[in-house]
Amino acid sequence: MIFALVGGSVVAQEVASVDNSDMQKTKSSSNTNNSSAPEVKKEEQIVFVGEDGKIFVNKNLPVYMKFSTTPDGETYDLKSRKNPKDTEPLYLDTEGANYIRTKWAIDPETKEYVQPQREVEMELYADSKPPIINPALAVTSKYKKGNVVYYGRDLSITFKEYDAQSGVKQSYWSLNGSAWNTGESKFEERESGDYTFAYYSVDNVNNYTDPDDISFIYDKTAPATTLLKTPEGTYVFGPKTKVQFDVEENHSGVKATYFRMDGVEFIEAKEDQIMPSELKDGEYNLAYYSIDNVGNGEDSKSESVYLDKIAPETTLSATPSYEDGSLLYIAPGSELTLQATDNKAGVRDIYFTTRGYSNEVYTEPFSLENYHGSSLISYRADDIVDNKEALNQQKLFVDSIRPATTLEFMGDYFEVANRYYVNESTKLKLDASDANSGVDYTEYGNIGSSFDKYDAPFALTKEGYNGMMYRSVDRVENVEYSKSIDLYLDKKGPEIVFNFSNQPMGEEDGVKIYPLGTRLFLGATDDQSGTNTISYKINNQKEVNYSSPKTIDISEKKAFRKGKTYEVAIRTTDLVNNSSEESISFKIEE
Repeated sequence: MIFALVGGSVVAQEVASVDNSDMQKTKSSSNTNNSSAPEVKKEEQIVFVGEDGKIFVNKNLPVYMKFSTTPDGETYDLKSRKNPKDTEPLYLDTEGANYIRTKWAIDPETKEYVQPQREVEMELYADSKPPIINPALAVTSKYKKGNVVYYGRDLSITFKEYDAQSGVKQSYWSLNGSAWNTGESKFEERESGDYTFAYYSVDNVNNYTDPDDISFIYDKTAPATTLLKTPEGTYVFGPKTKVQFDVEENHSGVKATYFRMDGVEFIEAKEDQIMPSELKDGEYNLAYYSIDNVGNGEDSKSESVYLDKIAPETTLSATPSYEDGSLLYIAPGSELTLQATDNKAGVRDIYFTTRGYSNEVYTEPFSLENYHGSSLISYRADDIVDNKEALNQQKLFVDSIRPATTLEFMGDYFEVANRYYVNESTKLKLDASDANSGVDYTEYGNIGSSFDKYDAPFALTKEGYNGMMYRSVDRVENVEYSKSIDLYLDKKGPEIVFNFSNQPMGEEDGVKIYPLGTRLFLGATDDQSGTNTISYKINNQKEVNYSSPKTIDISEKKAFRKGKTYEVAIRTTDLVNNSSEESISFKIEE
């Protein structure tokens, strides 16, 4: 019998693949149906003769049996006479080998039975089943999340294919509805995104698999990472400040972000990442990058950052105040000011505790409640990146007592009815005392005018009335209530007055001549403090006090004699020891 056969061959290839469990997972991620692939144009079912001479018939085809007695001679139909319908046409009943037999083989030359005898079997292979095909995904990086599968940049897809009879003629694939292609599907030049990979296969007698597909996301795009600024909008970090990154990743998701500072190896950034504890305060270059779940990594980036590990420093000042060793004197109304400085990040808050305040946030200068005595203030500051200053303490003394000033006369003075008389040589000395912070200065001035600072005893210069005020101020500006005193400056001695009991009788060489028995009366007047003493000397004799000018005169002492010229030196003092002198020349005659 002669059969017209269509020749062909299939060569099988080995491809990199995932294992069966991966394949099942991959298939389960499919979210499309066969309609997403282009239509499969099927060819007619055929007969195929393999290279080894095996004849494969598509099991669905009819078989017509013919025979000829010569290779190229006339043919005759071979039918079943018993059941003609079984061979008009004949359909093969068994998948795989079907046999056409004669009972015994005859030697073509001797026309005798072949010895030992054997049955003649002519094989005809029926093939009704399509190939088995699975996509073989060659890739180093895979990630699955839920029912979604992600593949990395080196993805390529071939097929695992098998056909039990005639063999696989060809396998085809289509990507996102594109035209059917053969061979390996490489993704290196493709963009990241969602893909549906449809496929089918056909064997050598044109049995077709139903198109199937898998869906996945191809990801060759690296993440894009940005170092986030602190909540204050800077790159100044504290020891406890979180180091956070914003990572843009549109496909498989971020697997990890890594960072390092100068001189430190890359470490993975955790959710509550802070700066490495071994770093010192200062400026650093922070390098960072991210990788996604299929191994795409970006080139590292860097930012200049500052690690601030130094706490603020707070100073306390008070106005007015006075510091004496470890003790700070203040007045009840003194304004206490807290001022903090920070090396980099800046001060966030200042806290203080003292009389009337407990862990208070400082906002503006404040005063303590009105009292007198010792107190204590504690204070500290935090900076913006949460560096905390150690607690400072300052001993305080609230001084509410005013100083006291006394006036002392250095020299002659006279007081009557709260009036004080002094001369030009008398100095005024002001002494002040203060029980607590101490005297800062003493001041004085004329009543109704401004004060001048007192620095040393002084004398009055304006003759007559000098109304003076004086007071002292302590070191925390407690001001003494002003004191006043009525002062009078007496610059001149008394004015001397004298009278003779008789009129002169004449004059000789400019000297008046008085008669024998003439009396001389002495006196003095003073406009300020008043006369204190009057004394006289006659012709340079011993000075004599003129004790009672109302009743006693010089003549009563019979000092004046006739025919003699007299020189009387008169001296008087006032109550502040100003003196005046005057000399009288006269002559006595009968």
